[in-house]
Amino acid sequence: MKIPPFKEINPPDKFGYWTNKKTGEKFGGQYISSLLVPNLKRVEDGFFKAMKDKKFLKELEEDLNTFIGVQTPIHFSKTLTELAGGEKKIGKIYLKRTDLHTNHSHKPISAYACCKLAKYLGFKKILTETGAFQNGRAVASACASLGLKLDIYVGANDAKKLAINKDISALHGARIIEVHDSTKSLLPAMAAALRAFQSEPDSMYVVGSVAGPMPYPLMVRTFASVIGRITKKQFKNLVGKDPSTLFAVCGGGSNFSAIAYPYYKSKKPDLYAVESAGDGIKTGRHGSTIGGGGKMGILLGMQSKVLLNGENVAESFTAASGLDFSSIGPEVAYMHSIGRVKFLTTTDLQAKKTFMMMARKHGLICAIEACYVIFAAIKEIRKRKNPRENHLIHLCGSGEPNVAQMMDFMKKQK
Repeated sequence: MKIPPFKEINPPDKFGYWTNKKTGEKFGGQYISSLLVPNLKRVEDGFFKAMKDKKFLKELEEDLNTFIGVQTPIHFSKTLTELAGGEKKIGKIYLKRTDLHTNHSHKPISAYACCKLAKYLGFKKILTETGAFQNGRAVASACASLGLKLDIYVGANDAKKLAINKDISALHGARIIEVHDSTKSLLPAMAAALRAFQSEPDSMYVVGSVAGPMPYPLMVRTFASVIGRITKKQFKNLVGKDPSTLFAVCGGGSNFSAIAYPYYKSKKPDLYAVESAGDGIKTGRHGSTIGGGGKMGILLGMQSKVLLNGENVAESFTAASGLDFSSIGPEVAYMHSIGRVKFLTTTDLQAKKTFMMMARKHGLICAIEACYVIFAAIKEIRKRKNPRENHLIHLCGSGEPNVAQMMDFMKKQK
């Protein structure tokens, strides 16, 4: 199947903001050192040039099809359908299987596209950050394929959690730099990568999410939307119409926007983003920016909703490294502010139990991140009680890197 072409349906203004016209809230922008402006300008101008270059786009599409394997199936899940109440009560539940991509997550699409852009613009080296190491692994694979050098910045705590992805990144030739600042997680890793970008103008920063200063939220969303464009066409071919609901997990927002973007201006499906409630929202130990009452703030070069403790950025907490982020991408936050996206939360315990259920009853080892959305989706679908509906869940990654973590959990449950 030919990948449907990209169409810009929700552009920011010329300053990189998405603005809620009712409240006046602005999401996005560039809040950076003046030393970074030339670097970002080069990336932004290059991105818009590449998006008009038919040769670049043709080569990128071929690589996404043959190297990444973007044409992954949509799978009818009889198991989840029956668990939610059965077809006669809730309709049907489908899974979009982006866990079947090269490197086993949604991350390789934007990672490869951004690295391809870097080579197109003449950069020789990539700088990136990672939490669950899915982005780091994806960028490492892309750099090895394209002949680019790579430095990966990772929080020291995250580096301990997912050793297999870290080791695979190293096998691809990446230099891994552990960050011991602050929370030793994704947030300080992103800050360290941005500082390196400022001092290394011959290197291009690749962001793992739809976050950071412009043009990154726009660029990552645009490249990652390949998932949603393919999904929209696949689902119509399979079912004959768009899904009634669409569920995707949301940390920074790359996974959610990747599949949801083509539906932003449509009446259907109802869009649900699922955050990590950690130990529970009321405990304060969570990674839920929207569900946890995040306020407007400035973080990592962007203005968006941020978890705050007074005037300071609050530490996020979750068992899923890919959701361990104290903010959310500006476009996703904007879409929530205008009422297009509803947010749900799942606790770490609920996600871990869902992981075990998927392994034993569905035969799938899902990324722990995907288990947050599966739990929340089933709960919401049961409430809807509509047998005429079709529901789509974004199964965004493989859980092989989570196996050691989940074996410990299984032993403690006995």
